[in-house]
Amino acid sequence: MKIDDLFEQGFGKMLSGSLGLEEPWFIERVNCDSTNQEFHIYVGVRNDAMIVCPRCGGATKRYGYETSERVWRHMDCLHYLCYVHAKRPRVQCPHCGVVQVSAPFERPNSRFTILFESYALLIMTDVPRRRASFLLRCNEKSLASILSYWVNDAVSKLDFGKVTKLAIDETSFKRNHEYVTVTVDPDERRVIDVQQGRSKASVQAMKDKLERQGGDATKIESVTCDMSAAYLSAVEEYFPNAKLAIDKFHLKQLFINALDEVRKEDQREANEKRRLFASRRLLTIPESKMSKEQIAEVNLIAQCYPRVGRAFRIVQALDVLYSSQTVEEAAELLKQLYSWMRRCRLEPMKDVALTLAKHSQRILNYFHNRLTNAICEGINSMIQAAKRKARGFRTLEGFISMIYLIAGKLRLDILKPF
Repeated sequence: MKIDDLFEQGFGKMLSGSLGLEEPWFIERVNCDSTNQEFHIYVGVRNDAMIVCPRCGGATKRYGYETSERVWRHMDCLHYLCYVHAKRPRVQCPHCGVVQVSAPFERPNSRFTILFESYALLIMTDVPRRRASFLLRCNEKSLASILSYWVNDAVSKLDFGKVTKLAIDETSFKRNHEYVTVTVDPDERRVIDVQQGRSKASVQAMKDKLERQGGDATKIESVTCDMSAAYLSAVEEYFPNAKLAIDKFHLKQLFINALDEVRKEDQREANEKRRLFASRRLLTIPESKMSKEQIAEVNLIAQCYPRVGRAFRIVQALDVLYSSQTVEEAAELLKQLYSWMRRCRLEPMKDVALTLAKHSQRILNYFHNRLTNAICEGINSMIQAAKRKARGFRTLEGFISMIYLIAGKLRLDILKPF
C-alpha cells in the first residue's frame, strides 16, 4: 500500500493529531524514505487564513513566510525516524510590527516537537541519560536541554504560599566534595529547592526563591537541619520566627561515631580483635530492634570490654531521650545524659557532650513539633537514583534538574504521550 493511500485512510489524521494541528495549519504531504528509514511530514498554512498577532492577539495582515524551511524531530513512526518540515508564516501587526508565528507543535528555541519532548521526559524519569539517548536516538546534549527547560519551567510556577516548615539537608554531587543544598517541604513531602554548595549563601538563595514564589520567610514556623554552622546561622538570620531544631538523625550519627572511636581504641589493645571488628555494625542497632541473640552478644562484648559497653549504653540513652513525651521530660533527660557523658571517662563521648551543651535548646526544639530530616533521608535514596540517571550530563544543572524531576512532584506543563 502506498503512503498516499495510508494518508487518505486516516494516517494523515493521526499525524495531524500528534502535532496538534488545527485550521489553518494542515499537512501538505508525507514522504517515506525507506532507504534511511525516515518519515518526513510537510506542514503548511492556508494562504487565505487570517492569523491574529501572537503577541497582542490583535488583527494582522499576512507578511509572507520565513526565508528558510525549519525541521523538527518528531516521535518515531512505525520505528522510523520522523521529521516535521515547515515554513512558518509571518504577520504584520499595527502595534507589534512584523511578528513570526510559531507552529502549534513547537516550543521556542527547540528543534523537537512538544510530543517528542514529553516522551523524552518520560524516558529520562526511569532510565539513565545514556540509555535514554540510545532509546530515543537523540544526542545527550539535546536531552539535557529538554530536561532543563521543562523542569525549570515547572519549578518557576511552584507556589510556596502554604509552606510553613522546612527540612534542609545536603547531598553530594561529585566525589571531590561538591555538594548541593536540598530543601524539602515536610508537609507535602517534596523537594522545593536545590542550591549549589552548602553555605549560608545557599540558604539565602533558597529564602529569596521562597519569597519570589508566594512564600513568606516570617511565616516559617519550624526548620530542621544538621549542625553545620553555615546552616544554623543562616536559618536564624533568614527565618527569624522559626523554631530551629537539630535533626535527631545527625545527632545520633555523632554518638555512633564516638562509640566507634571507643571500639577502635579497645580493638587496638585487644587480644581478640576479630570480635570487636565484627561487632561494628551490631553496635549501631537500637537495642529495641535487636533479636535475643544480638542482645546476648552485645552483653558479652560489654562484659569483655566495659568501655565499649558503657559507650553503647550512652547511645541507647539518646534513644530514650527522643522517646520523651514532653519538652520538660526531654530537658531533664538531656541534663542527665550530659552529666553522665562528662563523667564517663571516654574522651570521644566527652567531646560529643560539649556539642549537647552547645545545641541543647535546638535539640529540645524537636519536641515542639517532632520535625526531623527523615523525609530528607527518604528522598536521599531518590536523589542517589537521580545521580545515576543524570550521569553523563557532567553538569550541576543536569543533576539539579533530575532531582526536581524525581522528587519535586512537579506538574509539567507538557503533553502526555500516553
